[in-house]
Amino acid sequence: MPLQVDRAVDLAAFVGQDLPASESFALSQSDVDRFVALSGDRQWIHSDVARAKAVLPAGRTIVPGNLLIAQLPRLLQQAYSVARCEMCMVAEYRRVRFRHPVGTEVPLLLQARFLSVTPTRAFVRVETACELNFAESGKPALTATLVDLFYASG
Repeated sequence: MPLQVDRAVDLAAFVGQDLPASESFALSQSDVDRFVALSGDRQWIHSDVARAKAVLPAGRTIVPGNLLIAQLPRLLQQAYSVARCEMCMVAEYRRVRFRHPVGTEVPLLLQARFLSVTPTRAFVRVETACELNFAESGKPALTATLVDLFYASG
């Protein structure tokens, strides 16, 4: 069950605590193909299924790292929500590290914890440590720090 708070500043009570893990998910070859079409990242390791099957150790294409990063905001929405929020914007990604390649159709899940919650006059700055882990082994595929800015409604 996701953490639910009324205001973003209320997240401060949860700094240092693990958030509920996201649901397990996997990115398909179709997801990768659509991302490659938008990003122009046409490396064969992402799009050549036959060559990947013959050459790569896992026998499947590799999900682009930027597609993994793009999953973080959606997955964090599964971990927590802020009721009285007019708008939330990703302000920064820091310390992004690709720990292990991720093949298509490999189940992943997000595990996260708040590092800091800082109110300002205009917004609340929330810094979250994110680990995108392999669902089966728990090993991290990607680690990053995400900074969101929450603007209160009304």
